[in-house]
Amino acid sequence: MRFQFTIVAAALSVVSASPVTRSIFDKTSTITSTKHINAPVEDVIATLQDFQTMIHLNPLVTNSVQDPNDPNTFSITDGIPLFAGLSFPTTYSAHFDTVENGMDTNNTVAAGVSLHNEWRAVANATGGTDLTETDTLIANFLLSGIITDELKTSHVQLMNTIADQLEAAAGTASS
Repeated sequence: MRFQFTIVAAALSVVSASPVTRSIFDKTSTITSTKHINAPVEDVIATLQDFQTMIHLNPLVTNSVQDPNDPNTFSITDGIPLFAGLSFPTTYSAHFDTVENGMDTNNTVAAGVSLHNEWRAVANATGGTDLTETDTLIANFLLSGIITDELKTSHVQLMNTIADQLEAAAGTASS
């Protein structure tokens, strides 16, 4: 069943990423993940605000190109896994903005998919940092489940990689 939906998603991904009118078939989903990182909050925020690093820590990303007219906008290509090690590429536009305790990203994807990510780092009582990502996804209900699954899987890996790198640099380990 997942394969069939993935094929539909692949077919729809060739549709232009230009703005589309929202429809009754769109579904809005909010996904929140939190990770405790044994590293100073300043280091976590610095990583979040290094857009190139954040892009390439995502395990799905195969390529990115910075917009020469806007250093906060990138064209990013992900390899979306299908089965048996096969994947199909999808390219989208992502605009990054720094905020005091993290960063926001607005992604414009083919097939009328839009994604807003908010990454926030907050110091906690142990001297470490709690990193929270909140994603708001708007997509056709047929694609929503697939995108949500891939988003959860890849961004958990992304958070773990951030934690591993920052904890190694700080000489600590996750609890």
